[in-house]
Amino acid sequence: MQLNVADLAFHQRLGRLVDSLDNESFWQHLAAFLREQLVFDTWVAVLFRPGVPPLVLADSAVNYANDDLFADYMRGLYLLDPFYAFALKCAQPGVYRLDEVAPDSFRDTEYFKHYFSRNVVTDEVQFLLPMASGTLSLSLGSKRRFSDTDIGLCCLFAPWLLPLLRQAARLEERLSQPVPPDAAQSRQQLEEALRLRGTPALTNREVEVALLILGGHSTKGVARELDISLETAKVHRRNLYAKLGVSSQAALFLLFAEMK
Repeated sequence: MQLNVADLAFHQRLGRLVDSLDNESFWQHLAAFLREQLVFDTWVAVLFRPGVPPLVLADSAVNYANDDLFADYMRGLYLLDPFYAFALKCAQPGVYRLDEVAPDSFRDTEYFKHYFSRNVVTDEVQFLLPMASGTLSLSLGSKRRFSDTDIGLCCLFAPWLLPLLRQAARLEERLSQPVPPDAAQSRQQLEEALRLRGTPALTNREVEVALLILGGHSTKGVARELDISLETAKVHRRNLYAKLGVSSQAALFLLFAEMK
């Protein structure tokens, strides 16, 4: 087995990273380590939980929590995040890129135009780790599309990085704290508010269809996701648009954004 100076430097940095596991700045050390190997512009570590906003553990931005766009995300736009929806169903830890998990029309949505392209930028890859309390995510965002080499490196790192995330999670006191009662009602309240905006009120199925449309599913995608026929999906879309007085996904997004 041949080693060179670059191999030695890599393992020295990896050793320092592992040594920082119980340090408050672990996530920053992890991001700095990855930046030595990959080019990315933003990063965030979060816990995705059913029905409530993600719990942010650390991120790359200064005063990120005060950012208006991020505040909108936490108030309800997270429901349209393809990684949020995917993470809640994710059974296998691994590396996942945006094109793998996003609906067929995601890049045409108002969510992509008004939030994703401004906050996450162009492409995203996430290390996802399902746990009892939710799914832990380390997200890397880029202004350019990640190359196959980039994804290959992420997959190469995953066998040690995912267990490291699991150990970091065990040291995070915030992950063991109960979900605040007001947060636990977040998705339920938004769905009820959307239902009651209709005249007459939307059915539960129509609310489901509305959220899928907002998240980037085409009518075919809605039918596939809900295991219904294409014609039934079209009827649900037509009915909910009529009840809400909108005629497009863009108008539906504006209505949803006003409800947060």
